[in-house]
Amino acid sequence: MCYAIPAQIIEIKYPKAIIDYYGEKRNILLDDTKVKVGDYVYAQGGVFVRKIPASEAKKILKVFEDIFFELKKVDASLSKLDQDKIPANLLAVLQKVNLQKSLKKEELLTIAKLNNPAELSVLYEIANHIRQREHGNASCVHGIIEFSNYCQNSCFYCGIRQEQKIPRYRMSINEIVQAAKKAVKDFDFKALVLQSGEDYYYTDEILAEIVRKVKKIGVLVFISIGSRSKETYEKLYIAGARAALIRFETSNPHVFQTLRPPTTLDQRIDLIKHVRKIGYVLATGFILGLPGDDSEEAILNNILLTKSLAPDMYSFGPLIPSKNTPLATRSPISIELVLKTIALARIADPNSNILVTTALETLDANAKKQGLLAGANSMMINLTPTKYKKLYHIYDNRAGLDAEVAQSVQETVDLLKSLGRSPTDIGL
Repeated sequence: MCYAIPAQIIEIKYPKAIIDYYGEKRNILLDDTKVKVGDYVYAQGGVFVRKIPASEAKKILKVFEDIFFELKKVDASLSKLDQDKIPANLLAVLQKVNLQKSLKKEELLTIAKLNNPAELSVLYEIANHIRQREHGNASCVHGIIEFSNYCQNSCFYCGIRQEQKIPRYRMSINEIVQAAKKAVKDFDFKALVLQSGEDYYYTDEILAEIVRKVKKIGVLVFISIGSRSKETYEKLYIAGARAALIRFETSNPHVFQTLRPPTTLDQRIDLIKHVRKIGYVLATGFILGLPGDDSEEAILNNILLTKSLAPDMYSFGPLIPSKNTPLATRSPISIELVLKTIALARIADPNSNILVTTALETLDANAKKQGLLAGANSMMINLTPTKYKKLYHIYDNRAGLDAEVAQSVQETVDLLKSLGRSPTDIGL
């Protein structure tokens, strides 16, 4: 089971194309003028990755065909709704979403305030039903390589803030490239997130060289490097990066400036919008549970700001305290709040792509499954080399640090199979 199924290009209108596999159609970003209608390609996150010979693609599609349709049956069964059991208040929500009508903020806030376990269970089922209706059983699986834990910032919630007395590391260009090659050769990844603290040891030139070399391997290069300059993001796009993860953390300007001195929310949003304008596939979102930003209305405001930025992927996770930080004594939030936020985001923006983060798994070992059944449709697997993985200490008790990559991959494959999800492109 690979992490993308090859598809055939059936239409091209630069810079986009339509791909097809087993009758499923997806829109992708296409920036290779040598690709033509009829070619078989890999795509990930709605972005063209590389061509694949027709003979090879057809063999893969033949092998996967029966599995694909069996998975669809499982997913359809798990996302089926019994409308007779849906409370009137939630049935009205479902009907409005089915008619493709946007919910008013007051309606979404009513959902955000649900706390009855029975109603929450139905809410998750509705969100999962909407996810299946919008995306079928497609689920992106990206790999992430955390290449440096140095950071110049002093964010109150982060375990690698510059004041932390922790062992620091920086991966060399060759180490990063070798980790990427291993991910592709041994585990067949088609998209890799390159993540670090805001570490200016990596100049624009060094970052561009890393991007070029990793892209040459034949993967979607996804960068997560924080508030670097607009010029940096422009250079990395030219070098071949096509996706970027930049969270805004909170929609509350006061909370942002308090917890991320000396930056401002306006600066962060301006950068996110610029990155989108450059042409990047954008993943953005927030942290759940920041002090002063943890009410139902605050969480809804965060979701609505995410939606207004028109991201290709929502990325939000719970605040998990890290020792020796200003928020070290902050209590972790409940997994129920995270699941409710996933469901609420799915209902507020039905066609969104929603990531299940590692932080969620840290709250509960069963959280990946719960998140996917609450409306999420994307995952990441940590591919950071073992000797560095435990040093990227952004919060305490981080899940998966002792697992070998092969184990994490197999667990993810087994989970996706059990839920009827297939590693197909989610499209734009």
